[in-house]
Amino acid sequence: MVYDSTMRPNPEPTGQPRISFIEEARRRQIVDTAIRTIASRGFSRASLAEIARDAGISKGVISYHFAGKAELVEAILSRLLREPAEFIKGRVDAREGALDKLRAYVEANFEHMAGNRNHYVALVDLWDNRPGSKGDNRFNAEAYEPSRSYLARILETGRDAGELQPVPPRTFASVVQAAIDGVMLQWVFDPAGVDLVAARNEILAMIDARLTRRP
Repeated sequence: MVYDSTMRPNPEPTGQPRISFIEEARRRQIVDTAIRTIASRGFSRASLAEIARDAGISKGVISYHFAGKAELVEAILSRLLREPAEFIKGRVDAREGALDKLRAYVEANFEHMAGNRNHYVALVDLWDNRPGSKGDNRFNAEAYEPSRSYLARILETGRDAGELQPVPPRTFASVVQAAIDGVMLQWVFDPAGVDLVAARNEILAMIDARLTRRP
């Protein structure tokens, strides 16, 4: 989906004072539990009461930290978008060269998926249930812009340096992201039917075949 921290919702109420370390730890516990509850039962059945029960706390504790389910959903989405973005960027930044960075982007996406299935199940379930999502076509239209731009910059840098075969940067970026997200969606709905490692390797092979410069 969207892997860019600049697009994440604000997890804290606007204009509110900074929360303490203890409060932040409690908020994190609630968000962690909510992700598991949504992944296992679905958003429609993940009431505040169910989340509180799974967390071993009272519903009032959730209400103290979040002004209703809508604000909790914003905090959940913030986590679900921010953490993969930070993980992927760290792996990409550690590589040298455009081709290696592109490979790292794909590898990191699949590594994060494999280790955080609940996150992706919850993200897919929440996407059309996020606050203000109904009829918000502008947000949906712009949702992939960060990932397209990020990949396109790597492609342009590699092309200009003579490292990569020239391709339409934004189009190729769209294809790469579509391949990753298409596999992710199939895996969310049919985990037994999708081999993440094999799928990752096919995408990497496509990148190598299309972009590697040959004598």
